[in-house]
Amino acid sequence: MLPSPELMQLHETVPICLSGQELPGNCDIRYGQFHYFFMFNASGELTTVVNISRGLADRTKEGVSLPDAFLQMVDESMQVGVSLDSLERAYLESKGSPSSFQKLRHKLNEMERIGSMRVAALLRRHADDMQEPTRTRLHALALETAAVKQQVIDKRAFEHLAQQLEGFLATHPDHPEVKRLLTDYVLVALKYSFDVRQHCQQLGNRWKSQASAENSEATVEMVHQLLEVCQDHLASVDQAIKNLKSPNGWEAPRLYAQKGDGPNTLRTLEKAIAVPVMKPIYQQWREQAEAGIEKDRN
Repeated sequence: MLPSPELMQLHETVPICLSGQELPGNCDIRYGQFHYFFMFNASGELTTVVNISRGLADRTKEGVSLPDAFLQMVDESMQVGVSLDSLERAYLESKGSPSSFQKLRHKLNEMERIGSMRVAALLRRHADDMQEPTRTRLHALALETAAVKQQVIDKRAFEHLAQQLEGFLATHPDHPEVKRLLTDYVLVALKYSFDVRQHCQQLGNRWKSQASAENSEATVEMVHQLLEVCQDHLASVDQAIKNLKSPNGWEAPRLYAQKGDGPNTLRTLEKAIAVPVMKPIYQQWREQAEAGIEKDRN
């Protein structure tokens, strides 16, 4: 597509960067690398993002040339007036009001949740200054969880979400949202974890041993709920294994890893294609599977 007269002319008005090495708008590079373009206003604030592949495909199907299709996408993006930055400021100025959060979340949803990690980090930094710090931390968790559900697989993102959920739940075992957060923890944060049952049991034991006297009863009940969610999830994993179209299908290693089934995890990993984003996860599964098998032998 480059260089073309249309895009060379566009570059004089809207700077074009195709390096893939920057963090546009302080957003996660996993989102931005060659799949989206980011539009900023004259103040350098992020106003919107556009899925390049989908936008070009939709327009070229209608007979628009590739350069003109791109120009149309840019023109439309330049008409977006509200920036993500302005909604972040509004949230902070309102001390974390529910209405300001809804506007912020709506904006992120419009942008396919790109920018969620940056906003979640901002909310956590300022939580103590908000009218209800716990509510703001819950807002941050909601945004991060929704983003991790949607984003390209990244081991660090899932680990970070798990840590944030664990910390919030340990501090607020009697929060009304505990059941939902436990479900998010098991189904989302632990999606690529090995031996989910053992993980939840160990976490539950740690929570109970570290709970204050004031939170002891609520923590015991929370751990009970955690183990119930875990059991229900592993039942669905068993069903998913039965429904595999191929015993070595692309989902097979993850399902066996979730169950802590070392031999089948290693067997299916031998057939798996190790795309770059999955290599750290596969390596961790191998190490944990081999360690489990060795422990059983002894």
